Amino acid sequence: MTPERNEFDYIIVGAGSAGAALAARLTERAQLSVLLLEAGPPDTNLWTRIPLGVGFVLAQGKVTRSFHTQPDPQMNGRGIYWPRGWVVGGSSTVNGMIWVHGTPREYDLWAEDGCPGWAYADLLPWFKKIERFAGGDDASRGRQGPVTVTEFQPVDALPDAFLDSAQQAGIAPRVADYNARGLGGSYLQFNTRRGVRCNTRMAYLDDALERPNLTLKTGALVQRVLLEGKRAVGVAARIEGREGKFKARREVILCGGAFNSPQLLELSGIGRREVLAAAGVPLVHELRMVGENLSEHVYSPIVYRSKPEVSWNQRLSSPLGQAKLGLGWLATRKGPLSSNSITAQTFAPMQPGGAHAELKLQVQQVSTANNRGAGKMALDEFPGITLASFQIRPRSRGTSHIANADPAADPTMFSCHFTHPDDLDACLRALKLSRRIAQTGPLARLIEEEVRPGPKAASDEHLVAYLRATGATAYHPLGTCRIGSDAAQSVVDPQLRVHGITALRVADASVMPTIASTNTNAIAIVVGERAADFIQRESA
Repeated sequence: MTPERNEFDYIIVGAGSAGAALAARLTERAQLSVLLLEAGPPDTNLWTRIPLGVGFVLAQGKVTRSFHTQPDPQMNGRGIYWPRGWVVGGSSTVNGMIWVHGTPREYDLWAEDGCPGWAYADLLPWFKKIERFAGGDDASRGRQGPVTVTEFQPVDALPDAFLDSAQQAGIAPRVADYNARGLGGSYLQFNTRRGVRCNTRMAYLDDALERPNLTLKTGALVQRVLLEGKRAVGVAARIEGREGKFKARREVILCGGAFNSPQLLELSGIGRREVLAAAGVPLVHELRMVGENLSEHVYSPIVYRSKPEVSWNQRLSSPLGQAKLGLGWLATRKGPLSSNSITAQTFAPMQPGGAHAELKLQVQQVSTANNRGAGKMALDEFPGITLASFQIRPRSRGTSHIANADPAADPTMFSCHFTHPDDLDACLRALKLSRRIAQTGPLARLIEEEVRPGPKAASDEHLVAYLRATGATAYHPLGTCRIGSDAAQSVVDPQLRVHGITALRVADASVMPTIASTNTNAIAIVVGERAADFIQRESA
């Protein structure tokens, strides 16, 4: 019997949005061997294939890991629910598939703040490289990339009414493609292919796994990075109950996401001295920003009773409606099941005429009283729609740190929402703009009444209370291993190398200094692609 191979050129921890792209690109060079370790199972769940199945995926919890923050005093003492993908493809397998490049000005601020090479002009060629989008302008959109992107085609009047009302209200213009400039509104763009979710498993790994130089192991819980002095030489992992060590001849790259990448650094003795001491982990190298700088949007919905013809509540709740939608999707791969129920969105400045987007407003053709909490998300019994909003660039910062040396334990997370006053002001402004859209022309004709928070919540004080009581996750945590040139203020350098440790990188959403895109999957994939490019250039 041939012994199991345990030595590779590169070891990648995490087969998610960035990790899958990185593994596929590195193994294009046949002489390199790559081990890709994923803690979750293979991507075989039927509901991960159907775009509208995202609600079932999150409710089942079979391919997600459910993280919760500590009680947040700014959010009425609630623990915020933060599910992450725990499956091949990572969060690209369980997310809403909304395809957004991001706000150009925010990327430029990255470059100005110690991240040279990460300005929008640097990143645009990478966004074009990863996508295959039939619409839009060649100057801003890609045609031949691995991730197929499609634009939702309306099945009723609601998305047009939303976009036209946002324009008529003077909030943001209607444009052909919101990804061209990161400003204005258009139909939703999804990473779907022929009506099926196009996650990074489909886009990158299905082909890459045909190569003999890529080895994927699922159910692999990595316990720590193996270090010799201050050089990474491999990882220790538990696979199917068995402990093992894998050696990396060249590098280890952590792609575990905003919670698990800083967790692995800390378990390996890299992080804040006091955090490691409290967890009983010997300090190897102090990096004080590990687990700091945690950033996330607050998702704020307003629910309306609508005309029956533009709400999908009844069709998705009744067996007959589900059957009709399912048969339609099987026949055409179009219709409601080809979306996530959000069908249009607009990127708006805080004030009319602003040059840069600071808020995102979207319309969802369903409504629910469960605002992105854990468990089943039952739809309202009445015909309902949702106008939801986000602040694009929250200023508040939380933390994610280990509490002990158990690799299977959840880190301790503090969301710290609304600790910066600008964030509460921005979310309040976004709620008011959502109401203005609902009261304007085309959309007003499709709405019967506001249900939640309701017309009684008329004052700023009422709306702030509503934000604190119901504000929820946007599923976009990041920043805990941020890029920067100064090791005192960051975790990785602009080439994603961990400060002070040789042969160790981090490549995932945790490296982003701030949220530059309301939906972070596209930029996370770009991070994986760029990590491969940095590695190949350095080893050439």
